[in-house]
Amino acid sequence: MGKEKIDWSKQHCGVHQANYDDVVKYMPDLEELLNSFPENTNDFIWDIKIHMLMPSQFPCIPNWHYDNIPRVNNKQDFDLIKPDKPMYLWVSGHPLTEFRDGDKRWFIEPEKWIKFFQTSEHRGTMLKHFQWRAFIRATHKEISPANKKGESCLRRHSQVYLDVNNFSW
Repeated sequence: MGKEKIDWSKQHCGVHQANYDDVVKYMPDLEELLNSFPENTNDFIWDIKIHMLMPSQFPCIPNWHYDNIPRVNNKQDFDLIKPDKPMYLWVSGHPLTEFRDGDKRWFIEPEKWIKFFQTSEHRGTMLKHFQWRAFIRATHKEISPANKKGESCLRRHSQVYLDVNNFSW
């Protein structure tokens, strides 16, 4: 990242299945960050979520899962994946995504592009304090198509997940 930090509180909620040009159009503050992307930005579809988080919230799925696995009859079909086509992940800070491969587990580093694949098992973790958090995922176009022409890529909301053991109303 360059000299200026991005004020995540001043951004849209994000974009969903956006082309690179739409990301820059709707979220121009991110252009310098996206210029640090390690591959051709136009080969990827962009998902960005901006969250205002409170303690005990998960900004993404807290259970172990895979991203962008094709579904047939509402069931993931791993025979349809493209294991050589990458995705990239970037988060502004905590909570950090945890990955695992067998018995090996690790957390990603914030503010770095992390390359992963459809076969990379991971989960969201819980936040411990109040903060804004940005999540960026770039998915190779051969894995996930962009929104159809005429559909807006602007995100209208960004859901959070709660720990059912700690939740009260």
